[in-house]
Amino acid sequence: GLDQVDPVKHAQLVDAAVEAAHEIMTLMGPGLFNGDAAVKALLENSHVKKMLFAVSRLPVFSDEMAITFKEDLIVLGMLKQIKYFHALPMSSFAIALARLSEARLGGGTTGKPYNAFVDIVIASPNSKERLDGLCENGLNLNEKIRAEYKNNADHLEQADPHAVYPTSIFRQCNGNTCATPDASIIEAVMSTSITTTIRIEHGVLNPENRLLYHVYKPLGRAVAIIDSKVEKYFGADLDHYFSTNGIDLQKLVYGGDEADKDIDNVEKILVDLKSSGVARNEPVLVVGGGVIADIGGFACALYHRNTPYVMLCTSIVSGIDAGPSPRTCCDGYGYKNLYGAYHPPVLTLTDRQFFRTLHPGWLRHGIAEIIKMACVKDYSLFCLLEDVGIKLVTDKFGVMGDETDPELARKCDLIIGKAMEGYVRSEYGNLWETHQCRPHAFGHTWSPGYELPAGMLHGHAVATCMGYGAYLSYLEGWISK
Repeated sequence: GLDQVDPVKHAQLVDAAVEAAHEIMTLMGPGLFNGDAAVKALLENSHVKKMLFAVSRLPVFSDEMAITFKEDLIVLGMLKQIKYFHALPMSSFAIALARLSEARLGGGTTGKPYNAFVDIVIASPNSKERLDGLCENGLNLNEKIRAEYKNNADHLEQADPHAVYPTSIFRQCNGNTCATPDASIIEAVMSTSITTTIRIEHGVLNPENRLLYHVYKPLGRAVAIIDSKVEKYFGADLDHYFSTNGIDLQKLVYGGDEADKDIDNVEKILVDLKSSGVARNEPVLVVGGGVIADIGGFACALYHRNTPYVMLCTSIVSGIDAGPSPRTCCDGYGYKNLYGAYHPPVLTLTDRQFFRTLHPGWLRHGIAEIIKMACVKDYSLFCLLEDVGIKLVTDKFGVMGDETDPELARKCDLIIGKAMEGYVRSEYGNLWETHQCRPHAFGHTWSPGYELPAGMLHGHAVATCMGYGAYLSYLEGWISK
């Protein structure tokens, strides 16, 4: 089986490995190294090797792992990927190790200390090859060390097949099956663990920001499901980001209004994904508001039964609700969200800069969802909303008006972050809605029945339902005036 997480031992192994990796990765430069030689040096380094073997044998999705590295969530996220190092393409391994080192050593978010290293590994003809294959034949490792990597892979094949043969590095499953001697009666339990990362980010489409680069550069392309309004206002920015970084961008553009949220459009997306040759482990990029988050995520859930996707949120509703939500869906027969699947993105990015194109109605529609979470989960969020007040609308969450006000920007980020945290804490603990204690469903009692016929925006319908529900609760004596 897997090893137990030892908070002291494994933290020390990580620290020793990143110190050693730092020395190797910062040697990169013109004429100094090539990508294959750099990765070979990393794999042969004793500290890096010990850390790789140790992490590959850990239950990285466990509570114990989260507790051990909770003070640095970027480190935790990268270790979840490094567990699968045997199966990672060489370029993805290099990126994960560079980001781990940067986070552990106190770097920023753009990876500048290791950009040259990452770029030269990506430039290698072997960049897309699995690391285990290169260890066996391709990097000319020391014979003894090559045998150690082979032995570790052989051990994992029995102890944790996910680590060497993953369909997705973002999901693990387990099961227990009991049967009578004649197998006439079988009882079984199945479980699935899913990992995701959610970030509030600034300047996502600045070409120097490498968050999307790290996902799509190793693939050489990004297949993107894009809201038509986002294409109108930010299409050129998307083009510039990917072209500057040498990544082919294939755009699949669809309407993002509520009228477009039907099964026909989901099927259109599925056909386009197939026509684009999207692989089952290739993260699709979904860019838009709540409707595109819902139908794009639903299509990814159906495509190959489980295709990962990255959600780049361009509205408040997608940023704090529909974007990180596991509940992907579309409408049907006049009912909200009649069809759907539980399929969260592997990465959710929310950048307030996209809010500058939202008109006041769309801003209020999103703010209603934030008020919902303030009511049911976080009084401090309610206080923040009252503090910032109308500026959320007039200054569009601090991206219009006086953009030099750092305190307003900080509070707006905090409002989004607190709303998002409250939402995912409520949602992720009940991922498949297996019970009905769902505080984030406040305002969703009657509104699904009248939102579409009334032609209301979702947030407006939720707001009226919250008000009506609160008033009825007051009449019943359940809450005070």
